[in-house]
Amino acid sequence: MSVKNLPNVVYDRESDSVYIVLSEGFEEGFIELAPNVNLEIGEGGKIIGIEILKASHFFKEEGIEVLDFIKSRA
Repeated sequence: MSVKNLPNVVYDRESDSVYIVLSEGFEEGFIELAPNVNLEIGEGGKIIGIEILKASHFFKEEGIEVLDFIKSRA
């Protein structure tokens, strides 16, 4: 998989949330996969993104490098 095909990952410092954009579109709803982890649903039931709330709490120890990388791009 080339870098151009990777999903766009956005970290919002103010809300401490990570959003992974999978597809263009407007959110029509969401499905809660787990506490603070949501699938964003667009037109026709298409998954358009993944939202992780309280990201600093979610990415502990093993995942902290990933969160630091995402934060550095914010």
